[in-house]
Amino acid sequence: MLAGGLVNEKDIARGLFTPDVTRPSKIPAGEAVAFFNRLPMALSMEAEMMTRYTGRLGNPDGESSCLHRIHVTGGTNGILVNALRRHRPFTPTFIGRAEDQAYLLSVLFAGSTPLRYAHSSGLIMRHDKEAFAGLAIEAAKVGRFVGDLIRTLYFSYYVRTLPWPDDQVKRTIDPFTGCFVSQVPITLVALRLCLRVGELLSAGDVKSQAEAAELIEMAADRLDPLIARLRETPLTDELAEQRAGWDMFYDLLDALEKALVEGDQHAQALQNAACRIIQKCRIEPGAA
Repeated sequence: MLAGGLVNEKDIARGLFTPDVTRPSKIPAGEAVAFFNRLPMALSMEAEMMTRYTGRLGNPDGESSCLHRIHVTGGTNGILVNALRRHRPFTPTFIGRAEDQAYLLSVLFAGSTPLRYAHSSGLIMRHDKEAFAGLAIEAAKVGRFVGDLIRTLYFSYYVRTLPWPDDQVKRTIDPFTGCFVSQVPITLVALRLCLRVGELLSAGDVKSQAEAAELIEMAADRLDPLIARLRETPLTDELAEQRAGWDMFYDLLDALEKALVEGDQHAQALQNAACRIIQKCRIEPGAA
């Protein structure tokens, strides 16, 4: 697979190779003492975005050597169809955030040559989200924090279902993706939540107190049933069912291609029906 990077609209004047997350000078007090994902994110961004294939000073040259990555940034990624059909990676449907980071986990060490993202130096997408959706991002701050807590729970329990040793997976997906995988995810989530609520309440202003109340309510609604579910029902069966569904999809493609070569009329009818559906999705020039 190919993985590129992004540059924020506000940073583009400084050049394409400008990490959108900078390394902090120190870890702030409060909730960040328990979990400060900005640091591993910044380290990951520096190592990936700033890697140039010059071949100088031990740098990879992009031909005989390259940087392998576990996640992508900004959606700049791609995969060859034959690699997709050979490896059959997928993101489980319960992963609602960081789905790119969960994608490779399904096949992390599978096969003699495991699937990886090959870093593509200079494959850059401009990131304009803050430029046009700044108010919406600010309004969703509480939901984003709760989403990060859910992410820790799901990623931690997901890794436990994989057919490889947990510590091997953790070492491979560190620093950034791995920071959301914990041996004590429920304890970590509870600690982060308590510290964050304490921070907001200690601020003493009306806005922070309202945010604390919203955070407590949202966390109770979303985290309590999820924790109960993960404790009672492991993800193993759900993952096996989803993997079987993807295998069925790819097996069907293989069978249809073989049938088309053999001139099967039913397969031809299915292909024609699929083409008609796809054609209806096209946007014609000049269409309103």
